[in-house]
This record gives sequence, structure tokens and C-alpha cells, in this order.
Amino acid sequence: MPATTATEFDATFFRGLFGTDEASWTEFIGVSVNSFKAAREQMARAISEGDMETVSKVRHAIGPSLTQWGAVTLEGTLRRLDTSNMGDLWPSIEPEFDALFTAFKAL
Repeated sequence: MPATTATEFDATFFRGLFGTDEASWTEFIGVSVNSFKAAREQMARAISEGDMETVSKVRHAIGPSLTQWGAVTLEGTLRRLDTSNMGDLWPSIEPEFDALFTAFKAL
């Protein structure tokens, strides 16, 4: 199933906060991308180790930002993770992260 994050992604909320300040906007995008990359790595490691506590902490840390960026499928799928399904769901989540990073590159 193709990732839907790319079609949902919407920078309008955050873009409006920066107006014409391109330098700050660019810096903010970089910080966001780095945060999501770190979260993805932490999630992958935690899932491979069966560490639901870390999975929970990471998804709660990035959930609001994902929603504000319009990545609702990714955020919603992360919320569905639990100890019984995280290994099965993770392969469908990784393409959503890839789509998110592709959307950032287009900015």
C-alpha cells in the first residue's frame, strides 16, 4: 500500500509562523527533519527490542508535530502500536516516514 503522508503533508500552519523570515524557516525545517529522523531510529530500535515504553514516549513526543505538519496517517498508525502488533505494523510505518522526508525535501 502506498504511503499517504506525502498527499496529507501540509506546511501551511508552520509556514505561517515564519512569514518572510526564510532563514528561520529553513532552520526550522532542518530541526524538524532531524527530530523525525531521530524518532524513527529510536522507534525502530525500540520495536526490535520489544521496548513499548520507549515506543510510547517517542510517539507522544512527535505526535503533535506530525499532526500540525498534516502527517495524520503516520501519527494515527503510531498511536495504534502496542506490544501485540508493533512488529507487524512497523513495516507499514517506515514508508510513511520516507514519504514525510520526501515532502520536507520538496519545501
